[in-house]
Amino acid sequence: MRAAILSDGRFSVENVPDPEPQEKSVILAVSACGLCGTDHSIYSNRLLGDGAILGHEIAGTVVEVGQGVREWTAGDRAAVIPIPYCGRCELCTSGQQNLCGPGLAAMMGCGGAAGGLAELVRAPVSSLRRLPGAVVPPLGALVEPMAVAWHAVRLGNIRPGTRVGVLGLGPLGLFAGLVARQKGALVFGTDSRPHRVASAHALGLGAFAADDQPDDRIRDLTRGGPDVVFEASGRPESIERAAHLARVGGSVVLVASYHSPAEMTPGHWFNRGISLLPSIAYTPQDFEEALDAIATRRIDIGPLVIRPRPLEDVQDVFDGFATQTESAKLVIDPSI
Repeated sequence: MRAAILSDGRFSVENVPDPEPQEKSVILAVSACGLCGTDHSIYSNRLLGDGAILGHEIAGTVVEVGQGVREWTAGDRAAVIPIPYCGRCELCTSGQQNLCGPGLAAMMGCGGAAGGLAELVRAPVSSLRRLPGAVVPPLGALVEPMAVAWHAVRLGNIRPGTRVGVLGLGPLGLFAGLVARQKGALVFGTDSRPHRVASAHALGLGAFAADDQPDDRIRDLTRGGPDVVFEASGRPESIERAAHLARVGGSVVLVASYHSPAEMTPGHWFNRGISLLPSIAYTPQDFEEALDAIATRRIDIGPLVIRPRPLEDVQDVFDGFATQTESAKLVIDPSI
């Protein structure tokens, strides 16, 4: 099969051996693999060794099943939960699978099994969720990042009438805003990139550009500040900004990845009673609810999907990741 292999800090498309099915696993022909900030961080910070195959936002079609697989057959379409939860630790058994240490350490495309930037990928049947016929492959690949946003919104205890602020309107921030709105929240976001603000407007979210005094505008519109602020920019300095934006007694939910230190003033958080809620990954329930919301179009993320790129474009996609002028999700289709 062809795969995008990361070696010496660059990607090259190479022919590598096909994966073989193992017990209770299947082989999928990858039809869509989304890329996100985590992938770019792995790439830019060289967090994985040579030979890695990235990609954890995966949708595909079963082409071969392993021993003991009865519920899946060739031709079935699936979205993949890339975290192999152990199912045995105290966190898994208490419904906090998103914090399962063994599962996170073995995440597909992020240091565990090979990811979806390849024509074929092996996945355990426990990680598969059926894709309804109405869900096209690029949307199937976006279930995973939608599940990240779904978990963050659940952690933030969003209810009808909750006032929400979103710092950073990349795909993850937009997903968080859309999920919060679907649950009845009043949502306002901000971003330094005008095209991202325009995308938020196109999706029906309130949003302000950096030169529009966004924090003051959001405080005014939420009558003193949001109840919950989602920090989705990934900028460490924005964590303290989120605490200043939130109302007294409010919460800050961290939904991005951070790879450098952040300066924070604990007294400010303490005196205003601001709660800090780091949100990582998702539970199986979050993933399934996100899939249902996409399949039923209760949340329409179609406008965020552009034409997928071929596997040969992976290096160009990563080179332009930080400067892209699209808010759409970046999706690779290894079959084209």
